[in-house]
Amino acid sequence: MRKNVFQFLIMLLLANIGLAQRVELGIQAGACNYWGDLSPTIKFKETNPCGGIFFRLNLNHTWALKTELNQYMVSGSDKNFDFNKNRNLSFFSPITEGAVLMEFNYSKYGPYILHKKFTTFIYAGIAGFRFKPQAILDGKVYELADYQTEGIVYNKFSLAVPFGLGAKWMLSNKFALEGQFGFRKTFTDYLDDVSTVYPDVNARFNDGGLIGATLTDRSIEIYGTPQYSKNYKRGSPEQKDWYMCATVSVSMRLHTKIKCARFY
Repeated sequence: MRKNVFQFLIMLLLANIGLAQRVELGIQAGACNYWGDLSPTIKFKETNPCGGIFFRLNLNHTWALKTELNQYMVSGSDKNFDFNKNRNLSFFSPITEGAVLMEFNYSKYGPYILHKKFTTFIYAGIAGFRFKPQAILDGKVYELADYQTEGIVYNKFSLAVPFGLGAKWMLSNKFALEGQFGFRKTFTDYLDDVSTVYPDVNARFNDGGLIGATLTDRSIEIYGTPQYSKNYKRGSPEQKDWYMCATVSVSMRLHTKIKCARFY
């Protein structure tokens, strides 16, 4: 009985060691941007920081499963575009994202003798994220969803499809340096709080006061009175919002003592 228990413990230990030598933990940081109703083309002046942590399970030298927890900040403004500056809308939003990704390495990548120390890769997966669009009015920050600027209540949680490409470089048997560039195609058009048409802005003076009316139609700040009537186009619901990022990361393998990498 004791012999069987001992053999089981040895097998469990070897299995854990075999799994551990496939596991990586890492941190990443970089810059992000957004594309949507308040930024129909990418504006570098709206680039913001991003960062996160990740866990990677190397299934073999070609395929890897990766989970990420990331924090982004995105922003946009009509003031960046002459054709929209009279609309005068703007926003910024923190994004907290969790993602599951599958990576494909073009080279047989890894820390061991028969492996390549450098590879390019592509990835794709699924992500869930929470966002909170905000705007500054007279020096004060307001959460735009609270004011229902288009007369509807929308969900501040959404899904996205992440995909991109990158490169990995093994600095040693334990540590690697990585860089990647990726896109997030979201399933919401309210990342920037802009999607469809204006409500009755004049009625908003009674419903939400001056603040609610001004956050709905920010042309009031320029002209003193609302410039857009009820059902006038405020955004383009046909196109969902996107955000994208470029990051540099450092990863660490938890165990690298097994040398025959071709057997795992």
